Amino acid sequence: MSARKTIFLTGVTGTLGKEIVKKLLITTDDHLYLLIRRKNRFTHWDRVRKILAEMGLEIFLGTRVQVMEGDITRPGFGLEPHDLEILQREVTEFYHIAALTALNGSEAECMRINVGGTEEALKLAWQFRKSGCLERFFYFSTAYVSGSLRRFTALEDELPEQPYHANFYESSKYRAESKVREAMHAGLPVTIFRPSIVVGHSQTGAVSEFNVIYPFMKLFVHGLLSKLPTRLENSFNIVPIDFVVDAALAIARQENSVGRTFHLVTQQPPTMETLLELKEAEYPEIPDFEILDPDTFSKEALASNEQFVYEMLAPYLGYLNGLLGFDTTNTEKALEGTGVKFPKTDYDFCRTIFQYAVNSGYLIVPQKA
Repeated sequence: MSARKTIFLTGVTGTLGKEIVKKLLITTDDHLYLLIRRKNRFTHWDRVRKILAEMGLEIFLGTRVQVMEGDITRPGFGLEPHDLEILQREVTEFYHIAALTALNGSEAECMRINVGGTEEALKLAWQFRKSGCLERFFYFSTAYVSGSLRRFTALEDELPEQPYHANFYESSKYRAESKVREAMHAGLPVTIFRPSIVVGHSQTGAVSEFNVIYPFMKLFVHGLLSKLPTRLENSFNIVPIDFVVDAALAIARQENSVGRTFHLVTQQPPTMETLLELKEAEYPEIPDFEILDPDTFSKEALASNEQFVYEMLAPYLGYLNGLLGFDTTNTEKALEGTGVKFPKTDYDFCRTIFQYAVNSGYLIVPQKA
């Protein structure tokens, strides 16, 4: 592969996509083509300009960064013929990051974006490969493609025949990855990354969007739910965004990562007991919540207002009960000698991400009386 790459990326307005763009611009001299939708009165150029300005990297817009208007759910991403011709002629690497990650997303939306968008990405990748110069296709799946509702150890290079999905996000990503694996077996040079629950930076807790685990935290911090069906020893696999970005890009540079899948997870996830310890030691003002046996729990035992909130929480429960484990054999081997280490997601890390959410105003901790 050439030293300088021309990379086409989707999903760059999302948390992970932004950080990958930032890392590529700072650490390489690669040329980036970014797919962006027009949104309301903001053009695709407006949106990228804002993202790069927030990073202090606006100088690269129009030089190393080019923007193309499109939508992953439209045929050919809705690209203009001229833009499509440029991509086909120049792109050496294709990062498909775009996805609907809301755990409470509807089946229709998850299918349209996660499955339909991936199908369109694969069509373009084959087109770039057969008549262009595409060398690699990187697909960002999720560690939860196997489903979070049963005790199971997910292997990196396999998908289970009988997954147990908790929500339409998981099931749509399973179907999307199945499509990607079919293309991989047909000869497309694919590498698959499966991050777990992506949270803030390992040192600062900083994150651009509060998704997945953060809304769950808000329910308890704001006293909207007082009971949780889980066990103290149950874990939740959270992973700092800087690890996901650093690991993915380190592995992407390795030619022998073609045809492989990599779990970008923590090997020692925090437990519910860790979360309770953090609350008691650092935030005693947060309302108490009760841990209930999930085997005997019934939502009908909750007050009517809490039953409504519990319905909102239901898509998250598989993530909080730590039933799904992750094989990391491929990732461990790939990261040897790269300087990228699996993250520590201990008490101190949980405190860091929680405090960032408080300092940013996302979480409002009750004041002492």
